[in-house]
Amino acid sequence: MRAHAARRAGSAVNERRVILYELNEVPWQVVDLYVGERPESNLAAVLGTGQSLTTENHDPVPLQPWRTWPTFHASMHTDDHNSFDLGQDPATFRGTTIWDVAESAGRSVGLFGPLQSWPARAFARGGFFVPDTFSRNADTFPTGLRRFQQFNITMTKENTFSSDADPDVRQIVATGLDLVRRGLTPASMLALTTQLVNERRDPRYRGRRPSMQVLPGFDLYWRLHHQHRPHLSIFFTNHVAGMMHRYWGDWVPEYAEDERYAPDPIFGRFVPDAMEMADQQLGRIRRYVDANPGTVLVVAGSMGQGPIPYRHLDHTFVLDSPPTLLGALGLSQAEPGLAMYPRISFQFDTDEESTESMAPLRSVVGPGCGEMFRDFMVNGRTVSFEINYDQIGSGMEETLSFVPRQGDTRHETPERLGIALRSRTGGGNTAYHIPEGILLAYGTGVTADDSRKPVDILDVGPSLLANVLDVEPAATMQGMATLFR
Repeated sequence: MRAHAARRAGSAVNERRVILYELNEVPWQVVDLYVGERPESNLAAVLGTGQSLTTENHDPVPLQPWRTWPTFHASMHTDDHNSFDLGQDPATFRGTTIWDVAESAGRSVGLFGPLQSWPARAFARGGFFVPDTFSRNADTFPTGLRRFQQFNITMTKENTFSSDADPDVRQIVATGLDLVRRGLTPASMLALTTQLVNERRDPRYRGRRPSMQVLPGFDLYWRLHHQHRPHLSIFFTNHVAGMMHRYWGDWVPEYAEDERYAPDPIFGRFVPDAMEMADQQLGRIRRYVDANPGTVLVVAGSMGQGPIPYRHLDHTFVLDSPPTLLGALGLSQAEPGLAMYPRISFQFDTDEESTESMAPLRSVVGPGCGEMFRDFMVNGRTVSFEINYDQIGSGMEETLSFVPRQGDTRHETPERLGIALRSRTGGGNTAYHIPEGILLAYGTGVTADDSRKPVDILDVGPSLLANVLDVEPAATMQGMATLFR
């Protein structure tokens, strides 16, 4: 990498640009099934003329997107970049991201939703910064997107477990009017309206609600991209991943036979419909790339998903009211953060307080479920853990015992601790994380390659910087600039 930079020292600033579409957790199996149904799709066109590789994530810690994307962005494994959980104090993260490297080298940057990107800040050379929807506040640059970001955070909170709440029509209308002014397309408006109608007609459609967030998100991102035309432009979407976890078995043909699973015809369209949304967005980017020589489209996953044995799930424990739990345990000074179910995150004022919170949290137990909370991790001021989602014992009638921060053992029902027993649309998961993801490249200077050969996830960030943006990778990056030549 150092020799590469030396050869180009003193040259004019390279005007090549990259649009990175982060398609979270989509594997080749899903791409192939979708393209088989839609041979004229934009994905099919990119596959036919671009570069198709397979990312491999060799991180020794369990794969989670809030770990694997920082691995992608910083070219470091989790033990090195230290991003272990959503809601974690960003002051505890290590390494240098591709956008920080690009900005330091004089390139303009635009970010829309990359995981673990909060807090937002203004870039030195313009651009835009809309952090992920698990952020602790709605700050954005430009600031005019705060209303949208607040709506996004609210939807993420409501959809973290299961989309069974009635939509807030007034909030939707108010946000919708703002979105129209900022770039919401008629096609997205129609799709969102159709979703609301379908939900009223058949409650099963509520399971698709989380995937719809990508429509206004991409519309706003795409307008920002046209306005700023940054050298490094990143859009993250989880909308397909969320559908695959639960509804893989309803679409992938062999799953039903292998697992004796009864697929649902409504649920069976959620994954391909989510892929169709991604394909339409990639079509807009593809037309832009064709019209703007020097721009490269990269579609990437930091890992993938694959089928898992089906476990039927009727009801499970959910922490519905974090303030209620914190108050009962004598931990009211903590600030709840957003995390993906079953993870929970609390942030305290000091490192000492977060460590001291472990004892009260661990003390919550029941005769049927055992420990209510498990898999604890402390990082600086943040403590994160997961709720025991196994349905064991008598559920909401079970009495839990706990020891508050100051006081003797107490006994309460789960409800009095802010814990609910809720049903989950679609039941249990049918797919989960695997180390292999996709990497597609299309545009100027990209050599056609349909080999899908494996490449180390650590090599992607340095390669984007060195071989597309002509920027020296950070010294902390562990990968090699071997791709996109």
